[in-house]
Amino acid sequence: MKKTEIDQARAESLARLADAGIALGPGEEIEITDFGKGEYDKLGLGLIIRLNEPEYAAKWLTVAPGQVCPNHYHKIIKESFLIIKGEVKMVLNGDEQLMGPGDKCTFGPGTWHWFTSEKGAVIEEITTQQVPTDSYFEDESIERYVKLEEG
Repeated sequence: MKKTEIDQARAESLARLADAGIALGPGEEIEITDFGKGEYDKLGLGLIIRLNEPEYAAKWLTVAPGQVCPNHYHKIIKESFLIIKGEVKMVLNGDEQLMGPGDKCTFGPGTWHWFTSEKGAVIEEITTQQVPTDSYFEDESIERYVKLEEG
């Protein structure tokens, strides 16, 4: 992604958080990913890591309208998703559930999952400690971290 695209995506994520009544704390930054596909509007996320302790971690995820977080699993990480704002279609091992504010789900390592939101959403994710290399995507060409392009 180009820096201008990342800056625009961060601004949109910040607005989505503000709309949910969430303000970033000192030193917190919004990470943007398009999963290496160059189609952030369709495939991507905004992520804010709040805590990453040896026993647990917490982050906020922002999902733009129509955006998808692609199908993947973790070998180590156990996750809980709590919907803060918006409706989310969460698919766990092929089973679909529609989630809204206040809804939550927890699943363990080895669970294939993907999610999307038709109108946009904010999700709180609580996990065991974050392991940057513990995401295994169905589409093996996906790259978890964005590469900054010129321009």
